[in-house]
Amino acid sequence: MKLLAAAILATALTACGEKIENSPHPGERVQLPAIEWRVVDRQGLLHAYQSNGMRLEQGQRLEGFAGITSDGRHVVYTIPPRTVDDAATCTLGHEVLHVVLGKYHRE
Repeated sequence: MKLLAAAILATALTACGEKIENSPHPGERVQLPAIEWRVVDRQGLLHAYQSNGMRLEQGQRLEGFAGITSDGRHVVYTIPPRTVDDAATCTLGHEVLHVVLGKYHRE
């Protein structure tokens, strides 16, 4: 399965603290599309990422990615979360925002 669009969360979280470009405003209602969440180990995450034609840049650590499958379904890949605010939990939220808002920060 090929992902048509994807985003990664790198070790440095380069967008951390950056303002969300197209954030919804109070009172808005945003319909969330159906999302398939694929929980994988680190090796599986890297394999899925590379299988979808994407490459990590030097120094980046892949925590997860989101995209749209060739048949239009939204998919998010992450490693399993262990605690309430660990990297996997934060990555899931980050990637879900990509599904909902699309590109919402600088790459």
